[in-house]
Amino acid sequence: MSKHPSLDVVIADKLRKKILTGALPLGAHLIEAEYVKEFDVSHGTVRSALKRLEYEGLVESIPRRGVFVVEIHPNDALELSTLRDSLESLAAKRAASTASPQEMKKLKGILEKMQHEVMRDNRKECAALDLEFHRHIVACAHHSRLTAMYAQLASQTEMFINLTDPLHDDLEHMVPLHEPIVRAIETQDAELAFRLSADHNRRDGELLAEQISRRGRT
Repeated sequence: MSKHPSLDVVIADKLRKKILTGALPLGAHLIEAEYVKEFDVSHGTVRSALKRLEYEGLVESIPRRGVFVVEIHPNDALELSTLRDSLESLAAKRAASTASPQEMKKLKGILEKMQHEVMRDNRKECAALDLEFHRHIVACAHHSRLTAMYAQLASQTEMFINLTDPLHDDLEHMVPLHEPIVRAIETQDAELAFRLSADHNRRDGELLAEQISRRGRT
């Protein structure tokens, strides 16, 4: 018997998609009563959905004001990029000794798909493959607590990728940035896999922080 997700999970999924696609912009006020009417559910269901998104770091509850999509400040961009680098570098280092042949085949397949989508200039699919690439390396690490921590960061990671993608004029950097990590893991060079991943997101974090700072001054 198939188990259907609860209503609050369904509503959270719909709101998450709106946030990550920009349909609900950064700083948007999420009014509970409007979603009760839109989705024809109870206040408690919407409240529970918003709590899920708050746990994921996508929304924040401000006393006496309400619930808002989080706004990204320069320090948030730097914190998220360095936290990703820390978790992803640990995962890559472990994966160099724990990844199975089947897992390596899947990782190389993701890279091949990325190359194909780069040639098509498909930004949306490249962003999705970027996220899938790093999630798979985390899975290859076979470290349950690392996997749980990375899963908690998943929505913020997707937001980070979506925000930094427009900072690049084209997608030509995608494969050269990811291919060396695959080679290091495949050749079981744990230290190289660690070093490459430890600096993987730094530049995007800095670029995003600079862009946010410039907006703040205008």
